[in-house]
Amino acid sequence: MKRHRGRVPRHAALTLAVCALGRPALADTELLPEVSVRLQAARYMPSDTDLVHEGWIGAGAGLVRFGKTTAYLVADVETILGNERRQFEATQANYHLELGARRALARDRALSVFLHHVSRHEQDRSKPEAVDWNMFGVRFEAPFPAEFKLPGRVAVGMGHTTQQSLVGYRWELTGQVLCDAVTRPFGVVYVATGVRMLSAEPEAPFARWGFLDFQFEAGMRFRRNGRMIETFLALDHRNDVLIAEPLTETRALLGFRIRVGRRHFAGPEDPRPRSSE
Repeated sequence: MKRHRGRVPRHAALTLAVCALGRPALADTELLPEVSVRLQAARYMPSDTDLVHEGWIGAGAGLVRFGKTTAYLVADVETILGNERRQFEATQANYHLELGARRALARDRALSVFLHHVSRHEQDRSKPEAVDWNMFGVRFEAPFPAEFKLPGRVAVGMGHTTQQSLVGYRWELTGQVLCDAVTRPFGVVYVATGVRMLSAEPEAPFARWGFLDFQFEAGMRFRRNGRMIETFLALDHRNDVLIAEPLTETRALLGFRIRVGRRHFAGPEDPRPRSSE
């Protein structure tokens, strides 16, 4: 039986939050001011039959811009590949959707309100119960202070589930830091980290009150004319790796990332930062 917990009038809340960010004149309206596409692939080290490769593919768009406020939509599919039955076998397909509004502030800062939906699915296996949640929250982004003398950005976010099935998630806090450590004409060496803290309501099979996810990442970025390729090595500590039963893993990830267009920080379920160039 599908269970939903903690419902609130989320559509009304999102509408009020968007309106609170400002209502400029109609003459300032711009349709589809920005579009981005993202592709990422990585290999787990070590790997096992359920977790060999990880991939993300998705796109985002600024739907409409009113002055300094942009309503946006981001959609991603995260696919986990194993090799239990064949060399490349999809074991999970997880869908991530985010609808929100981003308000540009002074000194290249930004404040966003969002409704983020995640739906997780095991592939080619029975699924007795839905596993999904909706998170309503706020996110603040800012560049490094000038005293740091390094280009980089930080983001902090806070959210609360408006609906959840099975996982028991309640409050969420996220933090992300991205720093360009060395810049050369041919590319950039960067370092990044992300942290995600969640409180949860214990229920079988997930008997925990909360957990902490984090990742440290270093890599090389090559960018030309709004197009970007990154190669990276990351240390990833993640809870709820499996869908229907508890599992916490700490592993390395070796991979690459391709992006066209501006992409802001990652969604709350994925603590890895993204370049905001």
